[in-house]
Amino acid sequence: MGKNGSGKTTLINTLAGFYEVDSGSIVVNGVDVTGLEAHRRGIVVVNHNSHLPNMEVDDHLVYGLKLKGLSTDRKRLELVKSSLGINYNGKVGKLSLGMKLRVALATALLSTPKAILVDEVFSSLHDSVKALEAYKRLSGEWGIDVLYTTQSADEGKVADKLYLIESGRTSLLKSNNKPA
Repeated sequence: MGKNGSGKTTLINTLAGFYEVDSGSIVVNGVDVTGLEAHRRGIVVVNHNSHLPNMEVDDHLVYGLKLKGLSTDRKRLELVKSSLGINYNGKVGKLSLGMKLRVALATALLSTPKAILVDEVFSSLHDSVKALEAYKRLSGEWGIDVLYTTQSADEGKVADKLYLIESGRTSLLKSNNKPA
């Protein structure tokens, strides 16, 4: 959690492998990925531009699976759609911003990466806390780590661990719903 310009997006881009690390290491599920190229880290980034406007919604939702050569579990697809309030069929580009973001979030989740990094996306949803709680539940059940950035204290309350980032420095505010 942090204000504009505090370093949230830089952190996301560094974890994803879009920026090089000056010092230290990045460990995902016990594996040091610091030297790995972004596409080899098993991490998906969701931001306000994470959608393919010319794709049909259902094709978009399974796009990550297709890239991996995996089949679609229709039951899982419908569960994600209902949990995130995706109730539209048609071109993603015709959707509202909030629905495009729901589709992007769902696509990331259905692709079953090691981790999903979400950069201030939930704040653009009218039911951000409810959507975040549903996302947290599904990702937890499927063993996918999610790190999300926000400026919203209400969204921050949903996190298992909440960090404040100021001027590129982080401090732990709470862990598993207990103040740090």
